[in-house]
Amino acid sequence: MVNIRTLQQTGGKSGSSFLIILPKDWVVRQKLSKGDPVVVAEREDGCLIIDPRLPKAGETRSTMAEMTDNLRWEITSRYLLGYDEIRIVSKEPITNVQRDELKQVIKRFVALEITEEDDYQIILRCLVDPATLPVSTVMRRMNQIASRMIVDSLNAYFEGLQEGAKEVIQRDEEVDRLFFLIVRELRSAVQYPRMSEIMKVTPVEALDYRLAAQYIERIADLAVDIAQRVDEPLDKKLVKKLQLIGETVREMLSDSVNNLFKFNSKRVTKVIEAERWLIQETVKLRQDIVTSLNGQPQNQLYVVDSLLRMGEAAKDITDLALPHK
Repeated sequence: MVNIRTLQQTGGKSGSSFLIILPKDWVVRQKLSKGDPVVVAEREDGCLIIDPRLPKAGETRSTMAEMTDNLRWEITSRYLLGYDEIRIVSKEPITNVQRDELKQVIKRFVALEITEEDDYQIILRCLVDPATLPVSTVMRRMNQIASRMIVDSLNAYFEGLQEGAKEVIQRDEEVDRLFFLIVRELRSAVQYPRMSEIMKVTPVEALDYRLAAQYIERIADLAVDIAQRVDEPLDKKLVKKLQLIGETVREMLSDSVNNLFKFNSKRVTKVIEAERWLIQETVKLRQDIVTSLNGQPQNQLYVVDSLLRMGEAAKDITDLALPHK
């Protein structure tokens, strides 16, 4: 619904203040009355936001969910929506099995802890403060883990190491936890202007960071796929070629993530050139694998394609880092 209001000037033509009349139905819905504070925030595009929630930004936001078979989804959705407190309630006494299941679910989320519980209720609270754990810090941590996963997944694949593959899978769970935290913080920044100011993240940046985090999470998933292809040690010549490609992908990812927070046109050029080289080398390597009679060509081609997709994801992050005009 759009309301058109005429701008008025106080004190006649020489007056220094301007005002508009707020829609009465909106004031009633927000439970506002004379003397209540509201905050007027200016966006990058010049629009003004009148936010009655801003004075309450520091208060705990609480929600309730029933102990159901969909508990994993219930907690995930509320965590990502930015609730500080999630009350899990049940009409029947909560069993030990249900409590153990709940503990397994909350392991997926950073700083989500059980703070209170009784026979019919369990209270979860998120103990992380976006002001002390900014998105940039979390995303760089994601990048570090994913970057190491690329190397370790290839090593596990090269040498046929099952234990190495398991370690890569475990680290992917940490990447997922950080991804959920980033989504939670960015949604809060978009929904609440006060949070955006505290986090120093604009709505446009929030969108870019959300996509970038998803690309990093995708790269980590591809590393898991490579690690799970463990079979038998590879030919040394193939290993060297894959190592070089893997190192190139790592550098592309590092440059791309760094560029999100401190733009450098030289890094952009470097990543673009690296992607071109990556495409050329993977084409050659596919041909070599197809014409060779060594090992399992299907697995080898899959690994090559996974590395190429990692590089493409890194390049997509670079595109997000381009200056906004």
